[in-house]
Amino acid sequence: MHVLTGWFIRNPVAANLLMAFILIAGLTTLLTMRIEGFPRVPPETVNITTSYPGASTQQVDELISRKIEKALEGLEGVRSVSSRSSPETSIIEVRRAGGEDLSKVLDRVRLRIDAVTDLPASSRRPVIEAAGFDFPALYINLHGDTDPATLQILSERFRENLLAEPEISRLKVWGLHAREMRIEFEPQILQRFNLTIADVVNRIRASSLHFRAGTLRTAGGNIILRTDDSAKFTTQFARIPVIENKDGTSVRLGQIAAVKDTFEEGDYLFRFNGAATTGMEVLIGRKENLLRISEVVHKVADAFRPQLPAGVAITIWGDASVYISERLALLRSNGIQGLFLVLLVLSLFLNVRLAFWVAMGIPISVMGALAVAGSSWVDYSLNDVTTFGLIIALGILVDDAVVVGESVFEERRRIADPVAGTEAGVDKVAVATVFGVLTTIAAFYPMLLLD
Repeated sequence: MHVLTGWFIRNPVAANLLMAFILIAGLTTLLTMRIEGFPRVPPETVNITTSYPGASTQQVDELISRKIEKALEGLEGVRSVSSRSSPETSIIEVRRAGGEDLSKVLDRVRLRIDAVTDLPASSRRPVIEAAGFDFPALYINLHGDTDPATLQILSERFRENLLAEPEISRLKVWGLHAREMRIEFEPQILQRFNLTIADVVNRIRASSLHFRAGTLRTAGGNIILRTDDSAKFTTQFARIPVIENKDGTSVRLGQIAAVKDTFEEGDYLFRFNGAATTGMEVLIGRKENLLRISEVVHKVADAFRPQLPAGVAITIWGDASVYISERLALLRSNGIQGLFLVLLVLSLFLNVRLAFWVAMGIPISVMGALAVAGSSWVDYSLNDVTTFGLIIALGILVDDAVVVGESVFEERRRIADPVAGTEAGVDKVAVATVFGVLTTIAAFYPMLLLD
C-alpha cells in the first residue's frame, strides 16, 4: 500500500491520466449499460413439454408423464423432478442440484428422453428446453364496452405495432381468441336434402384446392401454373356448392346452414375494471433497457389511442421502470449531496484545493465501479441490487474522503515538504481506511455464496 500510494504521489501525471481513463471508461459504459428492475436470474430448471392431442388428463399422466418420470430416475445432478398433467399436455420440470452446470444437466435429460421409445404414436415429440425466469417490464390492458370482434381486431393490431419496435422482442398475451368459421346446421334441413354432416364436410374440403400444375417456359420467362381456391370469408363459404343438379342449379352452403365468422370459445373470462379486456405482458430481454422499453410502449400507446372507438381505452400499469428511475434518482441525489458536502466542509475547515481533489474521489470511484460492472467479464446491469450497493458505497466514500483529507492537511502543516506531508497523511490512515472497507465487504460477502 505504501509503495503504491507513494508512487502515485510522486507521479501526478500518471495519476491524472489514470483518473481521465477511469472517467471516460465509466461514462462510456454508463451510456450503453443495461437497465432493469431486478438482476436476471440464470435458469436452473429444464422443462419437458409433450403434447398428446385428444387425450384426457388421466391418459396424459399414465402414458406420458409417468413414463418420462421413470426414465429420469437417478439422473446425476438433479435435485427434484415434478410433473403436471392436463388435457393433451404433459409438463415435466427437472431442477438442477446446487453447483451443477445446467447445460450438462440438459444434455443428460435429452439422452434419457431419447431412450424412451414407448410413448403413444399419436403424441408429439417432447420439447426439451432450459426454463429461465422472465421479468415483466410492464402490463398493458386494452379494454372497454364493445363487441368481442372489435376488441380482438384492435388488440391484434396493437400487438403488431408493439412488436414492430426493435426495443420490444417478447410479449405474453392473454384474452386473444383464435378465429374460427362456425357452420351451424338445422337437422330438418339436412334431412330435407338427404344430407349428413360428413357429406357437407367432404364437400367443403373438396372445394379447397392447393394444386401446382407445373411450369410454363416462355421467351419472357417462366410462368408457374397453380390452382388456389380456398374460402376465407363467410360470403365465400356461403357460396360453396353442396349439391349440384343436372340442370345446372346448385344448393349452396349458405342455403342449408348459418355461416358465422367468430372466435373460439373457452372456459375463461377476462375482465379489467369490470369491462371485457385483452392483456399483454411486456418482458425484458437479457440485453434490453427497461427505461427504453417503457418509453417505447408509452409512445406506441399514445400513437394508437386515436384509432380506438368510443368506450375503448388502453391502460398501462405495473411499470417497473418507475422503481428503477426512483432508485437512480436517489443515487444521483446522494452523489451530488455527498460531493457538495465534502467540498463545503473541507473548504471551510481545510482549504479549497484539497477539498476539490478529495471530492473528485466520489465521481472517479463511481465511474470506475460502473466501468468494471458493465464490462463483458462482469456483465452487471443497473438494477435494484447494484444501485443499492452503490448508494451504500457512496456513504463509505464520503466518510473516507473526509478522513484522508483531514489527515493529509494536518501532516502537510507539520511537514514542510508537501510530497512528504501528503505521503505521511495517507500512510497515517491507510490501514484504518482499508480495513474499514474490508469489514463492510465481509458483512455482505456471504450473500454472494447463496445459490
